[in-house]
This record gives sequence, structure tokens and C-alpha cells, in this order.
Amino acid sequence: MTSAKEGSKDLEYIRLYRASYLAERCSDSGRRTERVVIMRMIRSMVTFAKVSLFFLNLYVAAVVLVVVMGHWRIFESQDPNRRYDDSHLIVMRELKEEDMRKPAFINNSSHQRVVTQGNIRKGETTLTPFLKERAERVQTMAHWCSKLKPRAPDPSTITEDKLGQILVDDKHKFLYCQIPGVAQTDWRRILVFLSGQVKVPSHLKISGSDVHSKYGKYLKKLIDFPPAERKKKIQNYFKIMFVREPMERLVSSYKTKFEAKYSKYFHQSFGRKIVKKYRKKPTKESLQKGNDVTFSEFIQFVIDSEHSEENLNEHWQQYYKQCHPCLLSYDYIGKYETLYDDVNHVLRKINAASKIKGPLGMTNFTYQDKLLKTMYKAVSPKNLQRLWKIYYPDYNLFSYQYPAVLDNLLDFQGIP
Repeated sequence: MTSAKEGSKDLEYIRLYRASYLAERCSDSGRRTERVVIMRMIRSMVTFAKVSLFFLNLYVAAVVLVVVMGHWRIFESQDPNRRYDDSHLIVMRELKEEDMRKPAFINNSSHQRVVTQGNIRKGETTLTPFLKERAERVQTMAHWCSKLKPRAPDPSTITEDKLGQILVDDKHKFLYCQIPGVAQTDWRRILVFLSGQVKVPSHLKISGSDVHSKYGKYLKKLIDFPPAERKKKIQNYFKIMFVREPMERLVSSYKTKFEAKYSKYFHQSFGRKIVKKYRKKPTKESLQKGNDVTFSEFIQFVIDSEHSEENLNEHWQQYYKQCHPCLLSYDYIGKYETLYDDVNHVLRKINAASKIKGPLGMTNFTYQDKLLKTMYKAVSPKNLQRLWKIYYPDYNLFSYQYPAVLDNLLDFQGIP
């Protein structure tokens, strides 16, 4: 009996041992399987990362190559529906629109004033201070345009929508890009007079309203010519444009188009819309007449229009969007601040100075800093920063210092 019980216990021990052994083997097998799965996942992830990195490097190399060669589609696009011309990329590349800082170059004279020996004619050793400063304007413009597009565009590829502001004088072989608020009316007087179509003893006898209405037909625009002729004129004619300190021009636009009581068109076309949109409790008279728009309301309208599908009106639109300096490569940049000297120089350059009798009839009246500060003080700091971003390219392209009025009203020291 005892032997039978002992045998039964041995069998029980054997069964327990086998069960324990099998469980241990299964556990080991499960752990090995789990390790294998984990290792395979890690290898797959490493492989995926390597492949992704390879294609990323390939993409970056391709982008660098096409940009260096100047063949990126964004530089060559001829789509007339594009809202911004290529010059707008200056904002994207140099300012990086989300950055609110004052650009470092503004205090850097090597960027502000760039002059090369190419401005000195053969046989001359130096430029006069006047010509040197004017050459610096053109070279500064060329400096920033070269950052945008290393190769000059073919004039025949410039679309008509970029030529609407450019007037042509075939007799004196020059092109003038007209910008409202920068002696535009006086230049139109001169051009109408030089055309010989209006028989008056002096250009001063032509009224400002007439050069924008009945005599406007005597002013030819570059878009009026076929592409082949446009190309020849762009390549061979003396090309000029005149600019003005942008923040001051905004004040001038406001005063002449909204504050002035005679400006009925702008009151009706823009004033009523501005009052309705931005004034909390407008009176019925304000909604009907639109003649009491405040400067802060006007600035808010400009900012919102720039960030919508609505183009800015030419009276406050940026210079680079009207004259496209990086496409046409102007030969001379005149400034409102030195208007008389610049106009006289251009007239001598095109051999027309002797035809203009008497005073030019132009004014380069500028607002005092105190008035500018008073006007812009009504604008919120956030909108002042947004306004700077809108007109930043014009300051760069046309050699203007950072506006003192913004420097006084904004504290940039805390901005990283």
C-alpha cells in the first residue's frame, strides 16, 4: 500500500513538473516573440526616418538649386490675377511678416547707401555730392531688388497690369511713373505742355483739373503700346519715379481726401463706408455725408484693406505696388523732399529744361514733426506696428530712415 501511494505521489510530482516546465517555456516563448516584435518595430521606424530624411534633404537641395538659378515659379509667374507683384516678396524674405522689430539695416549705412563705380561715367573720377546722392538712391533700390531676384526680368514678360501708372514721352524719350500725392499733377502739367497738344504760353496755365480730365487724352500710357514697343521703351528710355516719406504721405492723403470739405468724391466713396464700419454710434449725418472720418478710422481702414482682397487706393497704396521698381529698374528716383532740384535735373537730362518757362509751380510742403506726432498719437500701438509692416518695403527700396514719429510713439526695446 505504501509503495502504491509513493508511486502515485511521484506521478503527481511529474505532472506538476511538466506543467511548470511547459508554462515556463510558453512564457519564454512569449517574451522572445514580444522582443522580436519590438525590434522589428524599431527597425521599421529607423528605416522610415532614414527614408524621410533622405527625401527631405533631396527637396531642400532642389529648392536651393532652383532659387540660386533664379527659376523658381514664384519669381517667373505671369498670372495677372496675382494680388502682389514680385516686390512684395521683399516683405516676406527680409521682414518675415510676423516679426515686429525695427529692421537692423536702417541703422547700417552700408545698406542704406550703396554706391558702385558703375555710376561714374568713363573719364570721370568722382561724382558731385548731388549726383552721388542720387546714384545712391538707385543703387539702394537695386541692392534690395537683387535680393529678391538676381537676374533682371525680360521687359517683354512684364504684364499690362503692372504698367498702368507709367506715362510715356516719346519726344524726349522718357517714362514717368505717376504716384498721387508726390507732385503728380504738376508732372502731368509738364508732360501735357511738352506734348505740344495744348497751346498755352506756360505749363502753369493748365489747370490741375484739366490735366486729369480733358487733357488726359494727350498723355500716353505704356500699356497703350504693343509688347514689342513696350520692351524697346523700357530698355532705351530714361525711366523716373518720384516718392515721398510714406508716413507723411498718409497724413497728406487723409487731409486732402477726408478732412478737406471739397473732397466730395472720397467722402461718398470711402468716408461713408469707413464711418459705418468703424464707428460705434455714428450719426445719421455722418453716415450720409462721410465727411468727418477720423485719422485713426482711416488708418484702420488702410490696414484692413491691405489684408483683404481689396486693393489699396492709389492715393495711399505703396509705391512699389504702383511702379514695380524691381521689374523696371528706374534710372532716377526723385524725392518730394528735394523736389525742385530733382525736377530740374530730370528736365535737363531729357533736354527739356529750356521749354519750361518760369517757376515749376510745384510745392514740396512738408508737415512738421509735431503735427505728425499729434496725428499718429491717436492710432493704437498695435496698428502703428501693423502700418509699419505695410510700408516697410518702400522705406527699404527708396532709402528712407525709420520714421521718427513711430520711433517716438513705439518702444521697441522690449521686443526681442
